[in-house]
Amino acid sequence: MNGLFQPELVKIVEGFDTKEECLVYLTNLLADSGALSFPDRFLAAVKGREEIMSTGIGKGVGIPHARDLTVAFMKIAVCLIKRPLEFQSVDDLPVQLVFMIAVPQGSNREYMKILRALSEYLRQSDNRDRIINVKDETELYHEVHTIEEHINSALRD
Repeated sequence: MNGLFQPELVKIVEGFDTKEECLVYLTNLLADSGALSFPDRFLAAVKGREEIMSTGIGKGVGIPHARDLTVAFMKIAVCLIKRPLEFQSVDDLPVQLVFMIAVPQGSNREYMKILRALSEYLRQSDNRDRIINVKDETELYHEVHTIEEHINSALRD
């Protein structure tokens, strides 16, 4: 499967009651795509990572992620949340954009480049605003496809 993003992994939701509910939702999307052989184990790895330090990077963005043996191939599930969600972010602000990265155990170098490129892209307010203001999931997918081009450029460096 080519590409980090797939249309079925890019969703707009009204809201979640808890951060855990959001993490479960995104894990299920990744499992349904075939990227995860044992979703419960991957979810436990993501939660373990969250316990060390929140992946709420600030400015309304969360990037939960984990490397695990049960990840078949690297994929990113994306969720635009209409009702901002408390995520224990570094800036104490709720999130509206969540990008969950599933990483195979042996992909550390690519993983770090992807995480850095995604964070840099989302740190720019124009980029975040364009994503947050999309009208539907088709438009959201188009915006994340632009992010993928940015990531692919970083992977070539």
